[in-house]
Amino acid sequence: MDTSLLKLLEQTGFTEKEARVYLALLELGKGAVTEIAAISELKRSIIYVILEGLIKRGYVSEIPNSKVATYHAADPSFILTQLKTTTKDFSQMIPFLQTMQNKGKRRPKITYYEDKKKIWAIYESINYAPEAFFLSSYEKIEKHFPGSVKKWIDDYKKKLIPVKGRHLVPNNKFDLETIKSFSKINQQARYLPNIKNFDMDFSIWENKLAVTSLEKEPFIVVIESEELVKSILPIFEIAWKSGKEIK
Repeated sequence: MDTSLLKLLEQTGFTEKEARVYLALLELGKGAVTEIAAISELKRSIIYVILEGLIKRGYVSEIPNSKVATYHAADPSFILTQLKTTTKDFSQMIPFLQTMQNKGKRRPKITYYEDKKKIWAIYESINYAPEAFFLSSYEKIEKHFPGSVKKWIDDYKKKLIPVKGRHLVPNNKFDLETIKSFSKINQQARYLPNIKNFDMDFSIWENKLAVTSLEKEPFIVVIESEELVKSILPIFEIAWKSGKEIK
């Protein structure tokens, strides 16, 4: 029996004995346990057990209405289909598995969202933090969330938003007008004179850092780590000091 084929099947999840039985049936086309035993070099008693498991997984089937129990192997392409399905299912579970991985005391907790409602929910939650630092383009946020900037300004005026924010924006008309309004409602605001646009939004509050892509298809990554926030905050402070106040 070809050892390279045996190893290949083992890499796809077969045990060595399962691979032997499957390859024996491929060679036979169809066969009874006695024939399988002769090619696979396995005992008949263990072959019955192996066949039961392979049948449950769809890799082998029993031919009906045979005087002697006879079996045949599924087409090898079925194995490939099963592997593709498993890979797809596993890839969809990766974010959840990573969240479990990040539950350790010193490991950062990382969450990722593409849904706009969930992204907006993160932004709304920041409003109730004691303090927050925003490096952002409100022009881009307004594009993805129409009416959001006006709502923020109105809620700030009504004192519905308790967060004391520092807002650092690029030098364009929309963002300058926005931070001019923020400055009038006790929010600290500055702009970066040499930068016209941001495609990313960075927010720091409590022990969290959120990074949002504001390009065509927005997404947000939230990292919860006190150590990371302490490490990255000085970089934001440098950027803040280089900003200019609106006049």
